[in-house]
Amino acid sequence: MKRIAAFFVCVSCLLLCGCSWKDAGDLSAVTAGAIVHDDGQYTLTAELAIPSSADSVPDAQLVSGQADSMAQAIDNTGYGLDAQLYWSHARVLFLDKSLLRTGIQSCIQELTHSSEVRPAVRLCAVRNTDADGILSCDSISGEPVGFSLGDSISYAVQQSQTPDMPLYRVLDRIETAGMDPVLPAVSIQSGHAVLSGCALFSGDTLQGWLDEQQTSTLSLLLAAGNTATVYHADTRYQLRNIRTNVTAQTSDSVQFTVDVDADVACETSAQAKIAATALKEQSLAVVEALQQAGCDALGFGRAWERADAPSWRQADRDAWQEIPVTVHITLHPVQSAEGGSR
Repeated sequence: MKRIAAFFVCVSCLLLCGCSWKDAGDLSAVTAGAIVHDDGQYTLTAELAIPSSADSVPDAQLVSGQADSMAQAIDNTGYGLDAQLYWSHARVLFLDKSLLRTGIQSCIQELTHSSEVRPAVRLCAVRNTDADGILSCDSISGEPVGFSLGDSISYAVQQSQTPDMPLYRVLDRIETAGMDPVLPAVSIQSGHAVLSGCALFSGDTLQGWLDEQQTSTLSLLLAAGNTATVYHADTRYQLRNIRTNVTAQTSDSVQFTVDVDADVACETSAQAKIAATALKEQSLAVVEALQQAGCDALGFGRAWERADAPSWRQADRDAWQEIPVTVHITLHPVQSAEGGSR
């Protein structure tokens, strides 16, 4: 509720001119957007948060626009309304399969150059449904989907359950050789919009998906959040102070190493070793999935370039997929207020 109150405070500040919400020239806050690309045309659907007189939770209204460029699609989305769309509150943009399979680079570049959309807006890949269908369904909390999934993503990032991929970071990965983007995935389950693993990219095109457990492991390896959880059998181990490092050795032949160092809430060193072994197995499985998909999310190519730029430039673009990867896990047992693992 605090963030909803903060949202209305911001909107109130924008409307200090004294106009009512429905007056011409008012600003309508966009909380989320869905982007479809078909036959050379972008279709952008925006979710607007409309204050409700009967409820503290805002109502949602959907408006759409179409054009052959993202900038014009943004303008067309608000065409004919009695209110100007205000995109600075947008928390998440949903990318449709029509865009994911053909390449997202052009769209991402246009969004980055737009003065309307914040560089920090998070991107999501839509899985097993259409992007605009996400905005049309219900959220688990009953709030507008943009609010609800925005909260879910923020929490999941902090807990290392999903990668943190704002717009500016996705563009950086697409335009920089040796590191590919991964996007949180969303789908519709039982009529509700929910997080659903993550999407793997090679360059700017979708190559595959990870499930929720694999996504948590990848997010931990990316050091996305403040904490993470490792499961072994029925026991849960909480990690903090997570530090990861990817290096390449090129003396005789190229080899990659992933080092993870963290504190683990447990009662004994033996438990820490069990958690480390479980995390190592899970990490190797995720690395294998990345190599099979051709998604260099951990930056093996970038590590290779740092270690030996000439050999990296001479190698085939996909050479990193065949190179052995070693994972080292070091977990330091730390007593927690909860009494360790459970």
